[in-house]
Amino acid sequence: MEGGNDFHRRLKLLMDRYVSKVYDCTEYFPKTEIFGITSQLRRAALSVILNYIEGYARCRNKVLLNFLETSYGSLKESKYLVYFSF
Repeated sequence: MEGGNDFHRRLKLLMDRYVSKVYDCTEYFPKTEIFGITSQLRRAALSVILNYIEGYARCRNKVLLNFLETSYGSLKESKYLVYFSF
């Protein structure tokens, strides 16, 4: 179990770094996009880690799986928004 906890800790750190990078990069987006792509990208990136944390906290495998699927969907959404932004 200890190895599993280390995995989750490292995964959360990676997700936290991802969200921080998204927030840092979107600071430079045009101000006209504050309620558009900037807001949507930040929300999607933050949803990746928030859904993971909420699912993991429920302590039930089937519930965790559901939240992981939602988290993955948010990751794919933010990936497209990063692509579109370039």
